[in-house]
Amino acid sequence: MTGRWGLIGFGEAGRVIGGAVAAAGVDLAVHDRVLLDAARGPALRAAIGSTGATPVDDPAGLADRDVVLSLVTPATAVPAAAGFAPHAAAGVLYVDLNSTEPATKHEVAAALTGVRVVDGVMTGGGITLDGARIPISLAGPDAAEAAGLLAGAGLSATVVGSEIGAAAALKMLRSVVVKGMEGLWVEAMLAARELDVVEPLMAMVEETLDRYSTREFATMLVATHVAHAGRRSVEVRMARDTVAGTGVPPLLSGGLVQRHQLSARGLAAAGHEPGVVPPSLAAALDILRALPREEAPPG
Repeated sequence: MTGRWGLIGFGEAGRVIGGAVAAAGVDLAVHDRVLLDAARGPALRAAIGSTGATPVDDPAGLADRDVVLSLVTPATAVPAAAGFAPHAAAGVLYVDLNSTEPATKHEVAAALTGVRVVDGVMTGGGITLDGARIPISLAGPDAAEAAGLLAGAGLSATVVGSEIGAAAALKMLRSVVVKGMEGLWVEAMLAARELDVVEPLMAMVEETLDRYSTREFATMLVATHVAHAGRRSVEVRMARDTVAGTGVPPLLSGGLVQRHQLSARGLAAAGHEPGVVPPSLAAALDILRALPREEAPPG
């Protein structure tokens, strides 16, 4: 594949993506501030060179690039963009693949006047996969072009939105689900360990989860939440108190109480009949979206 690409950041993710891009035959130049570190720079320079890419000590070395990928830490996403900005050619495609919230993606775009910025995120198995198998989501006016270029370099890219920030928002909401499950499992398993019921709990939850696909399970939970939030709010209070009784802080289960109470109060005020399950996920979300969003008092 032809073309002059640049990569800012050659950490764990940068090595995977950069290696895949270089292996596709792209003329790749890589800048990482560690290159200027007397102790760590030589090893990093060698690592970059081993992929077939060219290390550059200064962002100015990326001035002739047609496409620039940014893969730095979330805290340095904006500084990296600002550091490249004085050297960016007009119309260069800058694909920010950093794991940040939508507001940071907008800051990156604001720092790069005259540059075509694409909001990108990596999800799925992330850097534990080879570059070609990492799911990349892109958003912004130039996302389709970026997706085509990344695909040409052997990467897997999908356009998820036309506005900058959409891809970042999608990843953050995925984190609500995935990291939320992580926290729930930690809290429940710690409490189960105190009660010596780890294996029975695992088997009980496993039996439930194995009945559904992910999509079916999510739809079932949200739809039946509309029907049973009032009744379930009593159960989640007892669940929270059970966790607390083991000495494990009920951080996640306390939040469940607030969520169920908020829905229960709103549904009751709206006159929604308890026990009536909406016919679809969309219908359930429409009902819940119309409810007041003020925080429920602790119960």
